[in-house]
Amino acid sequence: MSRTPLRIATLLAAMLAAWQPSSALANPEDTQFWLVGFVRGEIADDVFLTVDSSYRWRDPEFGADQQTLRVSLEKGLDDAVRIGGGMSVFQTGSVTEYRPHQQFRYAAGGLDLRTRFEQRWFDGADQVELRIRQRVQYSQPVAPRVEIVGSAEWFGIVQSRRDTGQRGTEQIRSIIGVSYEVNDSLSIAPSYLFQITPRTGAPDAISHVPQLTLNYSF
Repeated sequence: MSRTPLRIATLLAAMLAAWQPSSALANPEDTQFWLVGFVRGEIADDVFLTVDSSYRWRDPEFGADQQTLRVSLEKGLDDAVRIGGGMSVFQTGSVTEYRPHQQFRYAAGGLDLRTRFEQRWFDGADQVELRIRQRVQYSQPVAPRVEIVGSAEWFGIVQSRRDTGQRGTEQIRSIIGVSYEVNDSLSIAPSYLFQITPRTGAPDAISHVPQLTLNYSF
């Protein structure tokens, strides 16, 4: 019986030793909140304008808050296919990024497929960063004025902003949300975004992002 406390202490020490490495290797996680707005409309025959802006509140340990503004023009080739491009500005703390882009979209029957190619210009970068984004989105009406929206998007680096930077998967995002049509022009969509950011030689970083999106069409 005298050995029982010693055995318990030994067991607790072994459990603590096993737990510490797993904690050190745990995926770093943060929680953000994004407020997003879209304005869309047809400005000429089969020519479509989209302006979107966002403010992203982030955990200071993972980065400064971010403000974004993007303008896109698309030309409709038929009822389902559009091609276009645009320009965006991202302000993250004191860092400014300018981001031209070109894109191809196919949208029909609730399915929306988009390929976007971005050129990312950063202050102090060795070179322009080239990135491809592949998104699959699907929306399904579930009640009058209400639809469920889900999407998955892959971000891939073709050329890093640094001479010694790596190429390949930069991040993966998935979104699930509900869109409510307030009237013929305005809808509101609360959603949840789950983001995985792979890191070389370390566990992937994970972000949980509740977001609220306002969509206005003219």
